[in-house]
Amino acid sequence: MAKRRRYGDAWKDVQIDAEQNDAVFDRFFKRTQHEPGPPAAGEEVAPPPAGEVTTLPARKNKVSPAPAARPQKRPQPKATVSPITAALPNVSSGADTYARVDLIKRQYRLSKGEAAVLRCLLEKAAENGGSECYAKVPQLADTCEMTHRGCQFALRNLESRGFVVRLKDYDPADRLGIQFRITLPPA
Repeated sequence: MAKRRRYGDAWKDVQIDAEQNDAVFDRFFKRTQHEPGPPAAGEEVAPPPAGEVTTLPARKNKVSPAPAARPQKRPQPKATVSPITAALPNVSSGADTYARVDLIKRQYRLSKGEAAVLRCLLEKAAENGGSECYAKVPQLADTCEMTHRGCQFALRNLESRGFVVRLKDYDPADRLGIQFRITLPPA
């Protein structure tokens, strides 16, 4: 018996013989049949009619396997964040900024995004001639080639680790941005 089924634009011939068809039917039929459970409390079980011999199907003992115990995890030492001593960033050139941030990234295990944000803030502070700068998150994210949310996460992590201190939040009156002070560990 040949049946044609359509899969997308291609046609495929499927040969199903009688034994395969019966096997598929039996699997489906047995899966959808409900086994009669034990009678509920208060229900009466009718005896079989006289003269008829009935055989009850042998009940299969369903034993649910005990869940396997999960192996205990070895305790992992918590990563320590070494506190930094606040020092003014005395960075003169762009190459020096890049090298300094790269060293800090490896030493303090900063992510790529955190290092990019710190580098951009250092460059802005160097332009102003000090350790403070104003930055807006959308422009900072574009400069660092990050998403807006990723830049927010990086700033928050840098603040929590002490590399950046937020001095003033965004004020719509002056539209300068968020004021930051950059503090770096001594080189």
